Amino acid sequence: MNLPIEQTLQRLGFSRNEARVYVAALETGVSSAQEIAKRAKLKRTTTYSILDYLVQRGVVGKTELRGKARFLADPPSKLLSLLEDIHSQIKKELPQLEALYNKHETKPKIVFYEGKGAVQKVYDDTLLEKPKEILEWNTNEYFKFDQYRVDPTYIAKRMHLGIRARRLAGSGSQWHVKHKKYDASELSETIIVPKEVFWPEIEVNIYGNKVAFLNYTEEMSLIIESRAIADAMKQAYELSWRGAKTVEVKE
Repeated sequence: MNLPIEQTLQRLGFSRNEARVYVAALETGVSSAQEIAKRAKLKRTTTYSILDYLVQRGVVGKTELRGKARFLADPPSKLLSLLEDIHSQIKKELPQLEALYNKHETKPKIVFYEGKGAVQKVYDDTLLEKPKEILEWNTNEYFKFDQYRVDPTYIAKRMHLGIRARRLAGSGSQWHVKHKKYDASELSETIIVPKEVFWPEIEVNIYGNKVAFLNYTEEMSLIIESRAIADAMKQAYELSWRGAKTVEVKE
């Protein structure tokens, strides 16, 4: 079975065996449970119970042909309705979930991500939070989009939401040679300092009540949600911003 397809189906709530049976039903057309089981390489009894469940989910149809049960997978586009149902249910339950999430607002909340795409989790969070401004200590690692699975359209998405950014970056970085000249259009203000003074491997974002550390080379990120910590880091950023102006690299 195609592993990416299996993983996609699992994200929709299919178990591994359910995904195998569904794909086998797609491939075999109108078939018996035994034929689908053979295609999926599963036991007939296991396949039959899974087919009954998939019928209940509305992605497989069941009929009779000469007195025997036959199954037919619904068009793959039907999966979109499953996604819509999940979205609607989450939206319905969101107020209650948010109430639980914010129950202990005085305690710092710490979220840790690791693996490919870990740093993108922070960028996704900034778009969800929609702060007026993000304070950034930038790294040139950001531009290795494929290596770290970073969305190359992130800046455009930030701009679309009207989120401003202040950036501190090293001379010779892409922030310097490519982006600084577009500060106005990118809703940004960038200060470039000598490379020997500032060339970090990690990025720090401060936004709202959150401070995020994006460690590209070790493929991990950390988001701390705390008003006190965020306020302290904002003060530290303002000091570094003022200091950076004294050594700023001019064009």
